[in-house]
Amino acid sequence: MTSATGLAAHPPCPPQAGRAAAALAIALAGAFLLVGTATARPLRKGDGPSHAPSFARSCTIAAPETKPLFESKAEPASADDDDADADDNEDDKTAGVILPGSATCLSLSGTVSAGLQYDAYRVPQSGPAPPPNAFSFQTSGSLRIAASHDLASGLRIASAFEFTMRTPAEDGDTVSIDEATIQVGPWTFGLDSSRFNFWTGDEFIFSTRVPDRTVGVIALELPLTATWVATFAVEDPAVGSTTSLPSQAGRRVPDGVARLVYTSGSWALHGALALRDIPGPPIRLGRAGILGVTYEAEMLGRPGSITAQIAGAVDGAPYIGSQLDARVVRRVLLGTDPTRGFSGVVSMRREWTDQIATNLYLSRYHLAVPLAGQLKGKITIDRAAANLVWTPVKGLKAGLEASIAHARIALTGRPVPAGLAGRQISTQVFIERSF
Repeated sequence: MTSATGLAAHPPCPPQAGRAAAALAIALAGAFLLVGTATARPLRKGDGPSHAPSFARSCTIAAPETKPLFESKAEPASADDDDADADDNEDDKTAGVILPGSATCLSLSGTVSAGLQYDAYRVPQSGPAPPPNAFSFQTSGSLRIAASHDLASGLRIASAFEFTMRTPAEDGDTVSIDEATIQVGPWTFGLDSSRFNFWTGDEFIFSTRVPDRTVGVIALELPLTATWVATFAVEDPAVGSTTSLPSQAGRRVPDGVARLVYTSGSWALHGALALRDIPGPPIRLGRAGILGVTYEAEMLGRPGSITAQIAGAVDGAPYIGSQLDARVVRRVLLGTDPTRGFSGVVSMRREWTDQIATNLYLSRYHLAVPLAGQLKGKITIDRAAANLVWTPVKGLKAGLEASIAHARIALTGRPVPAGLAGRQISTQVFIERSF
């Protein structure tokens, strides 16, 4: 069975990733117990044997408000900026309940999607025969459990666990763990998306059907001002999702990531640097950088946005390209391969009415692989996708999406699996419900 990226069969997840995910799940369960225990009140003398009935209360889990390190007198914001900030704040909030006898806000959220997809392949005559053109049913469901408790001191203790089930299976697994984190104030521990990431293609069904690139992470988030936020993290891509590229064994230290984000009104800027240890001989230092921007504005009288991103890396291939690109490259690339490359993407969205919107993106991925004994080695992937989405009510959307991907792989001595190189055209009719 093929997926949206044209991969016919995938190797199973490394056992290390499964053990790490299980350990994180156990740690998360302990965090829930810890939070629940901390909020329990012991019985005091004089308490009667019976109490008035208590009921669950509604609550919301929002991003914590941390005092900036450098406070400055802000300029008066325009009405448009205020409206944009208000919309962002509403999107960041998750509804939940406070159970009787507890001060912890617990929330459940998730997404269910189903679609009918058609894939067509065109491959070079010199390559292996592609999979047959065919229809397939694509279904997925995700569930996220989050708990948050604000102490009297203002310190927030929170935890979250999210998993997704997909059919057909991705990389041999029908279930992937997308998040398993414990948050203590500005610190985050566990399994989460890389702090290096910016554009993830959330508006496109083909991208959301593939597991996001997650990593084992310890991160510290520091608001510098009301608009600038710095993040410092140590990450291990080998612990994350199956879309991460192979990592060579024997690394001495985890990867280091530093990120700086600016958010104000209609603008969002994202810049990040990453360093990684490449075991030898010879020992090498991998590095990567990314710069992304999103601007939201009216286009012909209707709301719209444009996002642009460019990333480059030397011996840091896991940090460039999308999760769709990584799922192709990981089939032919080894963790010891020297690499040098870049990726770029431009994405646009326009809302034609309150219920109808369109999305479009173009991307390029280029990776040079200077292997010994060959004149050149390179991987190039070009992608284009567009969709039409109907959202009659909040949390329900349906639409039509089409994409084309053209991959060119030139690596002497490396077998290229069937359907990996060449052109793939995919079309899907889908419906999605979020709660």
